[in-house]
Amino acid sequence: MSRKESEHLLNIIGNMDECYIKEYLDTQQNLQADDFRKKPKKIHFSAAAAAVVLAVLGTFSIGAAVFSKMSTVHENELQAVVKNFDEIEKEYAIQVNDTQISNDVTGTLNSAIVEENYLLLNYTFDYSKLEEAKNSFHTYFLPWYFYITEGDNVICKGENPDGMHTELYFDADTEENPAANQKLTIIYTIPLNDTDGKSLTGKELTVRLLYSEDNKDGFTSTFTPEVCFEDKSWNIRETYKFEDHNIVLNEVRESALYVTLMIDCDTIGHDEDKYTFVLSDEQGNDFSVYPYEDNDKNGYWFTKPENMGSQLILKIVRPLEPEHADGQTKDILYEVVHEIPVKLDK
Repeated sequence: MSRKESEHLLNIIGNMDECYIKEYLDTQQNLQADDFRKKPKKIHFSAAAAAVVLAVLGTFSIGAAVFSKMSTVHENELQAVVKNFDEIEKEYAIQVNDTQISNDVTGTLNSAIVEENYLLLNYTFDYSKLEEAKNSFHTYFLPWYFYITEGDNVICKGENPDGMHTELYFDADTEENPAANQKLTIIYTIPLNDTDGKSLTGKELTVRLLYSEDNKDGFTSTFTPEVCFEDKSWNIRETYKFEDHNIVLNEVRESALYVTLMIDCDTIGHDEDKYTFVLSDEQGNDFSVYPYEDNDKNGYWFTKPENMGSQLILKIVRPLEPEHADGQTKDILYEVVHEIPVKLDK
């Protein structure tokens, strides 16, 4: 990490002691390519170092490829997630406010939102009474096995089920150094699989968030959604050429917190490829692709911009080595080599 980047990072987190940053970086360098926005892993940080992670990224995105982009993209993503969720919650959320204690962790299901293909759950975890968490933070202090039912119908079950995404949510209680305060609020986006979210309105749903499939420890809540957030999609069916690459954009899907682009391209956006994708809105805000997805199967996931507008820009970018990045402007370590306007018919 260069001195310029270190100074910028210190400014972001309010001049926090640099030793915590070093602790985070040392730990981060030893990680395998994990993305906490999708599948949290068992990784050890001190509480202060974890606060560095959360202050900088605003999500559980601790993969090397994600962290290398530094703050600018993630500031956009954090702001968009919070504002989008707050806006949608006003109309679509059912307030649950169910608090329970399990394994010395206090878990509160604050609210739930049903959308066509996903269930959004807003949980706050207070692990300040957990002795093991006094001086360090592990993601396995929190449960990650979901069992969601409607009557006898099992909608979703599994540990970190396929298609699940998580986002750290900064509300009034968690805005300042949430990990150091030993309190986290997380938005889970849980896939409904083949169940249509609209069919769940007016029905009692049960959510069990457990520490393992066979472990009864965890949190169980019931609620009855009254409305469903409708996803949107646009059939694009356009082929774009860049150098010797063929990029087929089949569809754009908008859900409550994400935009997914269904792209057919064998030579961009995969491990070892020279180029990858970045999404930009009409205001010029960039959003990084969620790494470690099965992009060919599930599409390219991005945080949904705060204002979708009538056009998005799909950028083809070449990642840069840190020593070649321009620290004078944005700390985004890539070079934009091509832009594709994507028009959305409202």
